[in-house]
Amino acid sequence: MKPRMWFSLRTIILGLWVGAMAGFAFVFAPIAFTHIGATPAFAATIAACVQAIARSGGWIAVVAAAITVFARLESRRAAAVIVGLLALAIGCGAYETSVIIPQMQQTPLLTPGYEALHRESSVVYGVALLAVLVALGVSSRRNPQT
Repeated sequence: MKPRMWFSLRTIILGLWVGAMAGFAFVFAPIAFTHIGATPAFAATIAACVQAIARSGGWIAVVAAAITVFARLESRRAAAVIVGLLALAIGCGAYETSVIIPQMQQTPLLTPGYEALHRESSVVYGVALLAVLVALGVSSRRNPQT
């Protein structure tokens, strides 16, 4: 495959990941909260969505990192930044789904403990989203002509 095709594939999959994360955080979750409220069903739905986004994002990150390493579309330094950002996003997703969400599921809704976990979850999710967004930006800086 030509470098331009690898470049396009990586840009598309990272864009889809950013779109899924942003769509969930800024569209779906607020609308679901408005219509369903702070109920166990809402919490379970949100947890399932976050887990699905983290799981699919992990696969996207592996593919994007492989493209970055093997297609050699940019300098080693830029490639290291992209792969590092993708690793950070995977780590955030893993931490959120394996540590924060299980704790939230064991904590009663609308309690100070739950609110603290929700804040932590929002920060971790935000770091992951920002990492993927920056990786997309860095990886989109140069369009190979060959």
